[in-house]
Formats: sequence, structure tokens, C-alpha cells
Amino acid sequence: MSDVEKRLDPLRFVRIHRSAIINIDRVESLERTVNGDYRVFLKDGSTLPLSRNYKAAMQARFGDQI
Repeated sequence: MSDVEKRLDPLRFVRIHRSAIINIDRVESLERTVNGDYRVFLKDGSTLPLSRNYKAAMQARFGDQI
């Protein structure tokens, strides 16, 4: 995944989990779960976990929503 991540435009893509990289234009919303983690909801209806290790990258993009 690291090799793929390096080839993608960092202004358009962000890694949210060890096994997931998303296009930020496809993010519908972010939701905090009851245990304090976050879920990323995409415009196509998909839901992905936001790993604590990659939370800072999402905060940089979405600010106060996280």
C-alpha cells in the first residue's frame, strides 16, 4: 500500500487505514463511533474504518469534523 500511496496525488488521496486509501472528493461524511473511533462514509454508500494511526491526515483535510 505504501508504494501505491506514494504514486497518488496527496492533494486528492489520503490513507485512512493500513488497507485503505480514499479519494477525498468521494467522502460524504465522517462519524464517531461509540468507542471513540471514526467511520468514513463515501458517496457511493461504502463505509470504511478510520484508523487511529491515520486520523491526523484526515484532521488536516477535514478539520473540525473530526
